[in-house]
Amino acid sequence: MRAIWVIFVKELKAYFLSPVAYIVLTGFALLSGWLFYQLLERFIRITTIQQGYMVGGQIIREWTLADDLMIPLYKNLSVLFIIMIPAITMRLFAEEKKLKTEELLFTSPLRTSHILLGKYLASVVLISVLLIPVAIFPALIYHYGSQPDMGPILGGYLGLFLLGFVLAAMGIFTSSLTENQIVAFIFCAVLEMFFFTIGLAAGTVGRIRIFSVPIDFGRVIWELSLYEHFDSFTTGLIGLSDIFYFLSLIIFFLFVTRYSAASSRVG
Repeated sequence: MRAIWVIFVKELKAYFLSPVAYIVLTGFALLSGWLFYQLLERFIRITTIQQGYMVGGQIIREWTLADDLMIPLYKNLSVLFIIMIPAITMRLFAEEKKLKTEELLFTSPLRTSHILLGKYLASVVLISVLLIPVAIFPALIYHYGSQPDMGPILGGYLGLFLLGFVLAAMGIFTSSLTENQIVAFIFCAVLEMFFFTIGLAAGTVGRIRIFSVPIDFGRVIWELSLYEHFDSFTTGLIGLSDIFYFLSLIIFFLFVTRYSAASSRVG
């Protein structure tokens, strides 16, 4: 644990001794505040015009703070993560490679898993700090709203944390593959976008047979979608399968990162 702590403190200091943390934290806070203001202004405007969501002249449901303000905000912030999190993780291994400090790090008595976990936990803490100001918005809704349904609001907020932790695991993996931080950033963003959009193909893919066994391949693709599992959190009904999905992706990408880093160590 001491070895992990040493790497963790080193990486966390590196974030705040460079402009990266301040740019990301400030940028995310400003953008999330702007998005909240725009969605709030839109919510106030539509609620003064109509009582609810209408289809064919009939009100299907009433406007709610959860469905029409906070959940759209969370979904916009999840897309914003595709830019912000690669910026946080791109340097974790790539910088070590570029500065040639990787050899010194990997020839130390520290285990590869300790180095990896220390770096990953530093990124997780920064992402958590990133999301803390977002809690102001649900607090405002709860204080000033007319008895809002807090289930989807709190569930979506928790989903943002888990989503961020998964994307950080993807980011540290892509950073371990190259010494170029820009390449790591782009590769991470593409990988994240792939997992966000793969669910769009679920409706166009039918059943396939593998060794005469019918498999609903569309369902398999749907289950791989980050967006679909994150969307489940915004309903307020958090399933164990969704939590298991996020944890499985974190473990998988940390495992392949460990393998990638270990191969560099051997080399």
